[in-house]
Amino acid sequence: MYTKKDYWIQLLIVYVFLTIAFVILFQFKGYHLFVIPFIGLAMLWIFKAVKIFRSLDDKNIYPKKLHFLNLWAQWSLDAKRFKYVFLISILLGAVIGYFLVLSYV
Repeated sequence: MYTKKDYWIQLLIVYVFLTIAFVILFQFKGYHLFVIPFIGLAMLWIFKAVKIFRSLDDKNIYPKKLHFLNLWAQWSLDAKRFKYVFLISILLGAVIGYFLVLSYV
């Protein structure tokens, strides 16, 4: 059985991989291909975090003052909607990343 702590640890791992990818992307100009494995690992841990979130009994992972975030998480991580939300997020991130890379190259 997973806990909310397990969920947040998975998200922390995702942010670490994304930070490493951004550092490689912006600090080391000739090593853009080394970013791809870190992005792939971040996506793997995102899927693990979603699996943990779906297994939680209490889906309110944010404090009660941030109730709108709990609603958004429950809506966007629903099994029927997740693939669409994830696809839109990936496409939007790819477009933003493409324009960032073009501006720095």
